[in-house]
Amino acid sequence: MIIRQFCARHGRTVLAQSSRTVNRTYATSISADNPTFRPSERDAKGTTRIPGHPDDPSSILDTIDRAPTPATRLLEEMVESHHKSIRALQADINAHSAARTMSKPSSSSTSSTAPAPTTTDALPFRNLKELNRHRRAMQRATRQGTHLSQTYDPSTILRRPPTVDELTLPMLLANQTHLGHHTSLWNPSNSGYIFGVRDGIHIISLDITYAYLKRAAKVVQAVAERGGIILFIGTRKGMEEIIVNSAKLAEGYHIFHRWVPGALTNGQQILGDCGVKVVDIHDNELPQYDDILSRGFHQVMRPDLVICMNPIENQVCLHECGMFNVPTIGVIDTDANPTWVTYPIPANDDSLRSISLIGGVLGNAGKEGQRLRKLRATEGKATYDTSVLQDKLVALEEMVALDVQRGDSDSAEAN
Repeated sequence: MIIRQFCARHGRTVLAQSSRTVNRTYATSISADNPTFRPSERDAKGTTRIPGHPDDPSSILDTIDRAPTPATRLLEEMVESHHKSIRALQADINAHSAARTMSKPSSSSTSSTAPAPTTTDALPFRNLKELNRHRRAMQRATRQGTHLSQTYDPSTILRRPPTVDELTLPMLLANQTHLGHHTSLWNPSNSGYIFGVRDGIHIISLDITYAYLKRAAKVVQAVAERGGIILFIGTRKGMEEIIVNSAKLAEGYHIFHRWVPGALTNGQQILGDCGVKVVDIHDNELPQYDDILSRGFHQVMRPDLVICMNPIENQVCLHECGMFNVPTIGVIDTDANPTWVTYPIPANDDSLRSISLIGGVLGNAGKEGQRLRKLRATEGKATYDTSVLQDKLVALEEMVALDVQRGDSDSAEAN
């Protein structure tokens, strides 16, 4: 069977070789007779026999690898040494590049081409100092390139709210203060504040919002300058941070959970146990009045100004403020009644961006008033009448003295 297969393969090879020889002979004779088919002198002259080619019958029988000659071994050793030298040079170059990157940050460049990736790992960091240096270099590299200077950040209005002088109409428009409610929910008392209707929504006039907000800011500044107590109220979800930030700016007080009914009308029972302190014009506490105030004969302090960001949910608070003649400032949307507050601000009370802008402006107004008050205090002058407070403290001392005498008489009778 093996001999039969070998003969078959050998026969096919011989036949193929003979046919190719005939074809080459025929083509050569044609080209020799016809100048058109005559081969050019520039054409490569192929060899008639290739060692190891299947057409060569000797390649079929040559199944044993020939031993390499000394010249072949010498060539192989030279090629291998060249490959080793190239690999060593490449590793050395990569190591030097990594070391330069760690030691010195790359200079700023406008080219956008990135360096080709290396095939070797970077050198390990020998200590923490080199690691920190590498991290700083990477951070500086990431900051290179295009930088957008004007981007919208919702927290900017909380961290750096605008002042009254910086307030503009485009700022009111960008913070959605002009958007009202659906036309079916409007309060007819707001007809003078409405600019028009778009897609069934009332649009508030920004000119009126701008003027009324500046008027309210002047009121807040005047109250803060005279040492008044300013109370910020905002009980809707998401208003906590806005209310607290505005109260901190104006050095006032805040309520963001809910208004306790009776906090003003029944304040002596609800807030009678709250601490009270007496301060001078420099806001330094006077400890000599602590004993008198601790006996509970003092009157509960009421705010001098209440700023309400959502009047619809705090109608009870506004009603109590009206009973005690406490001035109020409120954000009045198209569905609210502007007669509920003393100084209305026609604006959108459902948008946190709108409330952030209004609260920030009013907070900065209170901050300016506090600055003016402290500036006058450094000159030894008070911006408010201190005689009223002195009269109250004298009356409080008399009440405490009467209470002490009554207690002494009762104890004497008991003995």
